[in-house]
Amino acid sequence: MTYSFPCQDLSQQGKQKGLNKNTRSGLLYEIERILKENKNNLPKVLLLENVKALATKKFIDQFNEWIEVLSDLGYNSNWKIINSSDFGSPQNRERVFMVSILGDKKFEFSKINNLKLKIVNDIWQHNVQHITFKLTKDQFLSNFNETKNQIKKAFINNYTKFNSENYLYDLNAKGPTLTASGANSRLKFLVNDEIKIMNSLESFLYMGFDVEDYEKVKKTNLVSDNKIIFTAGNSISVEVLSNIFEKLIKDKII
Repeated sequence: MTYSFPCQDLSQQGKQKGLNKNTRSGLLYEIERILKENKNNLPKVLLLENVKALATKKFIDQFNEWIEVLSDLGYNSNWKIINSSDFGSPQNRERVFMVSILGDKKFEFSKINNLKLKIVNDIWQHNVQHITFKLTKDQFLSNFNETKNQIKKAFINNYTKFNSENYLYDLNAKGPTLTASGANSRLKFLVNDEIKIMNSLESFLYMGFDVEDYEKVKKTNLVSDNKIIFTAGNSISVEVLSNIFEKLIKDKII
């Protein structure tokens, strides 16, 4: 059973009310209700993913309370903050993953070594349409600076009054976290002296899905390109999930 809960009451962009039952993030406790109602047929494995703020000093006690709830139901839990880029993704995306196993076994997260660094250009679709802007003379860029997470970004002057919207990224490096809303739902990259915004296909590839996955969604004609990007920003890194599921199978847990 995979599960999560709204992150608004944990993230810095939200109200940080925590995991109390009367908050949106408190929907987590609906999982407790579901499990108790199925106590005679409990899932063998539970998999949780959420923002890394869940494991910060502010919320760790509430997180531990949830782990205790699962323990009372018979689950042995182990969690880790994982960066998708360590598992072959071009995206710097740090999230808490927790695997809970019914019984005495404890899941040990595997390490992947010697993976070739993947960059945004590896998934960029140069021959498809993008929302594109040209830099004016007064919108000169600062130099690209590399962050500790190997992301290269520059600041665009006189672009918008919203500071978070003024960052531009280098295709030939790792990219920042794609989100469902806010500035990081409109990731901007410098391509041949133009500003190009990541499109809906690239957002799917950025999360580890393939072109066929994207085409299945696109062919439904049920969601706009903006909603597809929203969906991608709300999803989970396929590279990390694949690794966890493969190890669960290898260890004969499922």
